Amino acid sequence: MAVGNIYVIAAIAVIGGGLFGFDISSMSAIISTESYLCYFAKDDIYYQDGQRICPGPNSDVQGGITASMAGGSWLGALVSGFLSDLIGRKHSIMVGSVIW
Repeated sequence: MAVGNIYVIAAIAVIGGGLFGFDISSMSAIISTESYLCYFAKDDIYYQDGQRICPGPNSDVQGGITASMAGGSWLGALVSGFLSDLIGRKHSIMVGSVIW
């Protein structure tokens, strides 16, 4: 059954766009944590006054990490329709969970 109501179609598109934005904006809460900074700066960790200082990834690596979030969302959105047509919605959600 096809949905012909333009408001329903627009609402679904807006929710999808909001979810893509939420994925990328959640990165801003993570990049300042000590565990994130130390994980991506394993060789650059040093100690100052008994405290561990982790400078974090350089700008190229940080850009790649942030861009891969948007790229993964784009690829997932591109593949999800084909995959759900092929194996069904329930199984495609299971595949997405395993990949996650």
